[in-house]
Amino acid sequence: MSRLRSSMVLLGICVIALLIGVLRLATQRTPLPTGSSYSAEPNGAQGLYTWIEAVGGSPGRLLESGVREDQVPATLVVLQPESVFTQSARDAFDAVTRHGGMLVVAGESLPWLLYARDLGVTVEPIRGGTPSATTPDGSLQLPILSRYRVRADNSTPLLVDANGDWVALRMAYKQGSVIVLATPEPLLNAGLRDEQTARFVYRDVLSGATTVAFDEAHHSFTPPGTAGVPLTVNQLLFSTAAGRAVVYAVALVFLYLLLSGRRLGPAVAARPPTETRRTMYEHVQMLANLYRRAGQFLTVRDAFSRHYARLLARGTRSPKQAGALAEALARIETARSESDLIAALAGIDDAG
Repeated sequence: MSRLRSSMVLLGICVIALLIGVLRLATQRTPLPTGSSYSAEPNGAQGLYTWIEAVGGSPGRLLESGVREDQVPATLVVLQPESVFTQSARDAFDAVTRHGGMLVVAGESLPWLLYARDLGVTVEPIRGGTPSATTPDGSLQLPILSRYRVRADNSTPLLVDANGDWVALRMAYKQGSVIVLATPEPLLNAGLRDEQTARFVYRDVLSGATTVAFDEAHHSFTPPGTAGVPLTVNQLLFSTAAGRAVVYAVALVFLYLLLSGRRLGPAVAARPPTETRRTMYEHVQMLANLYRRAGQFLTVRDAFSRHYARLLARGTRSPKQAGALAEALARIETARSESDLIAALAGIDDAG
C-alpha cells in the first residue's frame, strides 16, 4: 500500500510540473531579433512592413539569401543583419541594383559593417556622438544616435549629425543605387513613431517603392511556417509551444516510469533470517567463493590449522587417531595450494 501511495505522489508531482510547463510555454513570447519584419516590438520592423502595404506597395520577405531573376524586388531592405554575408549572398543582392533597383543597408552590427565596406562605403566609429541628426537642407531633424559615420566616393549625404559627420548617404551602385544608414533606428517601430523620422523614411526610402523585400535570411530567427514554407518534424517539436510541451510530457512520463520501477522505486522491506531460502551449504559455498576471489588462501589454511590443533590438544582421541590427526595437521600447515589443503582435510576425515 505504501508503494502505491509513493507512486501516486510521484505521478501527482509530474502532472503538476507538466501543467506548469504547458502554462509557461503557452504564455512565453519568443524574442525576435532587432530589425525583424515579423517583430512588433519597439526594435522590430513590422511597422515599416505594414506601412508599405498601406501606401500601396508590395512588401515581401527573403527567407533565403538568394534573389530569383524573375522576381527581383525594386527595393531590398537589409536591416541589422546578424550573420556575415557570404559571397553568393552578396552576388544575389547585387541583382537588385543590376536591375536598376535600390538597396537599403541599415544597422550597426558587425555583419552590417562588413557588408557596407564590401559595397565601397567607409565606416568609422564616432566618439561622443550627438543624439540627433538632420537632413542636409535642415528641414528634418531626427532623434537618433549613431555610433558610426559613413562616407563614400560619388555619394551624397542624407543625414548629418551636429559634428558634421555623415550618418546616412546615398550613392550610385551598378545600375541602381544604395542607401547606407549607420543606425537601424529610423526604420524600427520605435523610430517611426517620431513624425520627423517617418517623413524622412517616406521621402528617401519609400518614395516610388513598388515591391520591397526584407532580408530575413541573415537574422537568427524566423517564425516557422511563414511564407508557405512547410514545417518539418524537428520544427514542430522544438520550435512550437505545443511541440515543446509534448517533448516535456514524454520526458516526465519516462522519469516517472524510471523512478517508480523496481530498481529505483520504493524500498522493499528486507526478509528476516527465519524466512531465508538459502541452505547452509549455499552459505558455506558463498563464503568459500568470497575467500577464493579475494586470494585469502593463507587465512583459510590458518583457520583450519587452529581448529584442528585445538581438537588435538583436548586429548580425547585414541593414540592411533591422535597420530593420524597430527599427521593430517602437519599436512594442513604445509599445504601450498587449494588442492593440497583439500587433500589434507580429507585425511583428517579418514582419521576419525
